[in-house]
Amino acid sequence: MYEDKIEHLDNNQKIWRYMDFSKYIDLLTTRELHFARADRLEDIFDCSYIPFLKEKSRRLFSENLYTKKEILRINDFCRFFVYLNCWHINDVESAALWKLYSENKYETIAIKSTFGKLKSEIGQSRNDVYILKVRYDPEHAGTPVPNNPSSKSYTGVEKIIYKRKSFKHEEEMRAFIYNGDDEIRAMESKHEVEQLKIQRPECIRIKIKPSNLIEKVYVSPLATDLFVELVKNVSGGLKDRVLKSDLYKLY
Repeated sequence: MYEDKIEHLDNNQKIWRYMDFSKYIDLLTTRELHFARADRLEDIFDCSYIPFLKEKSRRLFSENLYTKKEILRINDFCRFFVYLNCWHINDVESAALWKLYSENKYETIAIKSTFGKLKSEIGQSRNDVYILKVRYDPEHAGTPVPNNPSSKSYTGVEKIIYKRKSFKHEEEMRAFIYNGDDEIRAMESKHEVEQLKIQRPECIRIKIKPSNLIEKVYVSPLATDLFVELVKNVSGGLKDRVLKSDLYKLY
């Protein structure tokens, strides 16, 4: 059963979201979580059908130029209906993610929360958001989804929660909105990719209370003391939850 493949998380499971300073300010000032449209992600295979193709289909995909273009067109089309807010599952900080999720490693922020807090905050605003742990074995996907989430099939949810093994270091949990019915209607009305790029919003924002969501605010272990003070000063009521990471501190 597909349900057996879903790794259910404990409400106390620690989760992290790494970001640059501007995104942290955006979270505090708008009091909103940002769900990016899947085609805006760096990995062109994310939320894609391509990793699920069998060997015969892969050969056809690589050898036939028309088929290759058509598959890429369909792939882009389908990604317009998925919106994602991604988190890292870990009981401790990740040295790799400090480096990966900011252009300026000296001014990176990591907010720590729990699965339960995220689920509760999102649930206050919308009831069509699912939160699942990512699986990194797409070759084992393909079984239809019998019940939750929302009886979506292989062509829906599985493309969202499965990623290639090369991304295993992310240990990702993603909250997502999937407009599957919209996707079907757009296919039936033969919308083109360029039309959807214009029509579909690039992001969806969900209202939350930062004080309810955020347990701690970690500042880059490479940050200057001046920057740490700046983060505290802009954090308002969260000031006492801000601390500098001691990842590289000598004891």
